[in-house]
Amino acid sequence: MTEAESDIEDAHSVERRLSDLKREVEAIKRLITQASLKRLTSEIERQESEIDDVQSELHSKI
Repeated sequence: MTEAESDIEDAHSVERRLSDLKREVEAIKRLITQASLKRLTSEIERQESEIDDVQSELHSKI
């Protein structure tokens, strides 16, 4: 193998690794987004429950 062929092979290897890393970054971003959405959904459900409890208390006092 010539030095030029070795350089080309190294460049392709680097490009593949960069491509793999970019895919991993995108996957991690998706996981973080999904985790944030789950946390927000849980928080919204908790607040809805608290609002329902307060409304029930208010209506029972009327």
